[in-house]
Amino acid sequence: INPAVSGYLSDPLKQYPDFDFGLLWEPLLRRFPFVLPNLLACFWCFLGYMLVRYNVPETLPEAKRQDFVISQAIFSSPSTTTLASLNSKTDDEEQQSPSESTNEQAQQEGEQPATIRSLWSRPSTRQHLLAYWVYSFLVITIDEVFPLYCISKDSGLGIQEHRIGNLLSTTGLCYVFIQYFLLTNLVESFGFYKSLRIGALLSIPVACLVPLSLWTNSDAMVGQLTWSTVIYLSVVYATIRVFSSVAFSTLTMTTNRTVPNHHRATMNGLSMMGGSIAKACGPAFGGLFFSWSVGTLTPPLGAWLVYGVVSMLGLGLFVQVSLLDEAAPPTEETKSQESGSFSNGKRGTKSQESGSFSNGKRGPR
Repeated sequence: INPAVSGYLSDPLKQYPDFDFGLLWEPLLRRFPFVLPNLLACFWCFLGYMLVRYNVPETLPEAKRQDFVISQAIFSSPSTTTLASLNSKTDDEEQQSPSESTNEQAQQEGEQPATIRSLWSRPSTRQHLLAYWVYSFLVITIDEVFPLYCISKDSGLGIQEHRIGNLLSTTGLCYVFIQYFLLTNLVESFGFYKSLRIGALLSIPVACLVPLSLWTNSDAMVGQLTWSTVIYLSVVYATIRVFSSVAFSTLTMTTNRTVPNHHRATMNGLSMMGGSIAKACGPAFGGLFFSWSVGTLTPPLGAWLVYGVVSMLGLGLFVQVSLLDEAAPPTEETKSQESGSFSNGKRGTKSQESGSFSNGKRGPR
């Protein structure tokens, strides 16, 4: 739905020249032709924030929660804060026997906070993070190049924004119907890593088929799409998006398996940070590469070059994920720990991760 709505709201002065937008909106829309879909996106983001803020319960144990202060989060040293919290002792901890203090110290040593250096020093974690970041870069590059290809009159389809929105909405319908069932069946049939390789092979490399739509649309009028082109591009682009979802989902789950449970929050934060940087670089790379190719090469060779290079990078990513060190599946102990069994606000030790707690104290190793 959103691509179609955004397409109809984009550059309204060009799409609806006979409509009177008034003295207030017309100068604004003339200077910022894409402000309406962006305002709509801001509204939905704010609505999502409000829903999460007031309807999603906090899962972090209350004993571990801290007050969020922006200045402290930006300028304070996480390691200093964490070490201070580890060195601080409550009155109950100071009254423990020597054996209990030894057990507490050993448990704290076993749950030292994760740092970027400690996570990066794990070869398996590093390989999975790099694969996630490269994949984020390539997926957002395709998302940037596709509208440019649709708009381009020399090396593309030469259609307007609302037709691009309709095309993406048709793609979304295909995506909705097959994504859930495909992901579930693939993982159940082949496991995480084989599903990851299938997703990597059938997502980014398939982008090389997009320029074939120039042939299917050769008989259409200028600015129009034939039904064969709509169906073809919807299937191809939906295939890319569906298998990208498979690759992203399985890659996220396998990356979580490469670190201990108490390091996953930090690891996911590092993963999202690198992925955000990659997604910021992807549009710049895709836009510059497409504009250079279209302006330099004889049409429509520019589009073929762009999608060919992106597809080759996707094949390289497929080789990368095929060489990943497979993380061991979670044991019964880690599964029980992931279920979040707590008693009196304290964790159990490794010997108690199956959920057996007694008197709210950690048992010996």
